[in-house]
Amino acid sequence: MLYSYFRTALRSLLKNKIFSLLNILGLAIGMACCMIIFQYVTYEKSYDKFHENYENLYRVQYNYYKNGQNIFECAAAVPAVGKAMKENFPEVMDYAIAYPTSGIVTYKEKNFREEKIQLATPSWLTMFDWQLVRGDINTVLDGPNKMVLTESAAKKYFGTEDPLGKYIHWSNGWFDNEYLVTGIVKDVPDNSHVKFSMLASHSSLREPSDGASETAWGWYDHNTYVSLAPGTNPEEFDRKFDLYLHEIRGQEFTDRDYRQEFPLQAIVDIHLNSNLLQESEPEENGDAQSVYFLGILAIFILVIAWVNYINLASAKSMERAKEVGVRKVLGAYKNQLVKQFIVESVLVNLLAAAVSLGIVAIVLPYFNNLTNSPLSLALIFNSGTWILIIAVFLSGAFLSGIYPAFVMSSFKPIVVLKGKLTGSGGGAYLRKGLVVFQFLASVFLIAGTLIVYKQLKFLKAQDLGFEMSETLVIKGPSVVPIDSLYNNYVLGFKNESMNLSNIAGFTTSTNVPGNEIYFTRGSKRAEEPESAFKTMYNVAMDYEYIPNYGIHLLAGRNFQKEFRTDTAAVILNLAGAQYLGFTNAEDAIGKKVTHAGIDKEVVGVLDNYNQMSLKDNVSPIIYFPQEINSRFFSLKLQGGNATRAVEEVKNVWQRFFPGNPMDYFFLDSFFNRQYAKEDQFGSVFSIFSGLAIFISCLGLFGLSAFSALQRTKEIGIRKVLGASVPNILLLLSREYIWLIVISVVIGVPLTYWIMDNWLSNFAYRTNIGWVIFAMAAALVFVVALLTVSYQTLRSARANPSNTLRYE
Repeated sequence: MLYSYFRTALRSLLKNKIFSLLNILGLAIGMACCMIIFQYVTYEKSYDKFHENYENLYRVQYNYYKNGQNIFECAAAVPAVGKAMKENFPEVMDYAIAYPTSGIVTYKEKNFREEKIQLATPSWLTMFDWQLVRGDINTVLDGPNKMVLTESAAKKYFGTEDPLGKYIHWSNGWFDNEYLVTGIVKDVPDNSHVKFSMLASHSSLREPSDGASETAWGWYDHNTYVSLAPGTNPEEFDRKFDLYLHEIRGQEFTDRDYRQEFPLQAIVDIHLNSNLLQESEPEENGDAQSVYFLGILAIFILVIAWVNYINLASAKSMERAKEVGVRKVLGAYKNQLVKQFIVESVLVNLLAAAVSLGIVAIVLPYFNNLTNSPLSLALIFNSGTWILIIAVFLSGAFLSGIYPAFVMSSFKPIVVLKGKLTGSGGGAYLRKGLVVFQFLASVFLIAGTLIVYKQLKFLKAQDLGFEMSETLVIKGPSVVPIDSLYNNYVLGFKNESMNLSNIAGFTTSTNVPGNEIYFTRGSKRAEEPESAFKTMYNVAMDYEYIPNYGIHLLAGRNFQKEFRTDTAAVILNLAGAQYLGFTNAEDAIGKKVTHAGIDKEVVGVLDNYNQMSLKDNVSPIIYFPQEINSRFFSLKLQGGNATRAVEEVKNVWQRFFPGNPMDYFFLDSFFNRQYAKEDQFGSVFSIFSGLAIFISCLGLFGLSAFSALQRTKEIGIRKVLGASVPNILLLLSREYIWLIVISVVIGVPLTYWIMDNWLSNFAYRTNIGWVIFAMAAALVFVVALLTVSYQTLRSARANPSNTLRYE
């Protein structure tokens, strides 16, 4: 019987080739889009789940409060917190610490700058599943000056040589030692929130104040993780540890009017839901809102494809009425006819699924390039994904086939065979409702895409308050020791660089725009009490920083080398001046502020500029003079030949800092990287929105073709009675125009509400405006009418003598 159903279904598909092609193509594109987005969403949600015990692994977050105000929330905690949790709470099974750093690593003639080195405790390898392939897991990081390499790092430095037992040299200004290679670990999986190429033993860490000691509560550069006993409630643990912290440090909190919190953050939530200090995060995190938005879009696209099938199948039901009547006269039962049409739906969905796999295989590499994802077809073929795909396939086949099946199986033979069957009002209303849904979806997708692009254009077109074009930024050298001779090296490099024809300016600083300021310290007006200290962001800069970056001075002056008193001077940005209680920029000039325990004079106030992206508000910043800084060298280019300028600077660099690869970037690209997630989301959203609209057009094309076919005789009579082609075109299109109007009326406020919520995530945002919705509505009208007009125009221009012979 099943074979008979499939054979009949196949005959029906071959008989109606155009409608079958439209159905299969629409469903295939919908399924392919859904599978690709589903893979992406699954990958984004899979971060850190390769650790066997991931459900019980947590990162210790650090929240700092001053005068009752939350100053920052940081991913890196203080060294003492892990040990305190382990020793005082039995539910903490173990803890691990990793201190992220970088430096120049050398083996024989090979030397590279490594940006992803972690100084880790031995438990880093036992608590997590990093898959040590060589070495003793209990001893490879036990003791100072030991190092574990990833397989890629081992190959880069040692090639085919056995690295174990060999020494490599690592230097970054603070560290300058030989390290014994004690182990090899597999490369870190792509879906890990923390990446590393090398692990050095945490006991190698040295700091003049012993700030790295596991009893220190101040230095917060240490990523700390804990493993909790199964069944432990993390929120309850947070409350217990908070009480413990107040017991041992409460008096200090009260005396100095500050407070620390160390809430736990599940590692599986870090990638998509962690929005802590950017500099403290090991890697750039994802965006849960964008991921879930794309997930909803995938469902949207698939539903649109199913709606197409329902619309076309129910519209075709009138054409297949006689087939149903004959079957019933020959003894077919209703349930047999329902099964027949369900099998037909399954066959269409099955063919579409096969085509969609081919589309996915072709498109996936391009999608990976767009989203910087390592997706592959392997993800589709794992058991969990197959179960979901089969479930979606069967649900789609059943839901898209059940209504047409019941409609067609309900026809009465005597009515059908007498030719008295007319379309049911209920079926027509359902088709119209589904078309309204498709148009509504199109309005939302078009308007949403326009709003996303308008916001991105707005962000990138704003005056940031500084000049970032033609700015080459070099990270300070790692190998040169930071001592009394260091200033001579930097001054020599500066002077030689300024002699180059392509260099117009040179400045050094602790931070550059787009680089999050990590260093904070309390400041207050000198006349205020100790309790008035407010935490502000600190930047050290030389005398050329302000003019080189073109930052506007609202009041006062820049630091000047000739003024010896400027060693006890500071500059504020406008936000900082207002934060300290000054009424305006002029009011702050000449006033004393207490910074780092010393009263300093405010000599200048800068206009607010965007240190970070326009997603964030301007923060209060205090600047102090430092003629030479080791962190960033900013070179202003001229002459329009950036490539030549970089090569010339490299030559100078090697003379002053041999053994240090020059690590540089262009400031505009570096700053705009903050919008990478939004750019990526905009591109992906627009592409899949376009595909969703294309699928809608396929269904609309088929529906309009069938509608025109049903009204062939009516069109012929109207032409004989004098109707013109435009009259007939308007007649056949009028129904769709009203459906579009209804869709726009419903879709505009819905889209406004959703996209206004999305824009609320930005400190600086564009206005949505009525123009966006007018453009979306106009585009929907144009696309819909162009889709409908081909078939309607063809019918309207047909010869009446031929159309009146129809039927």
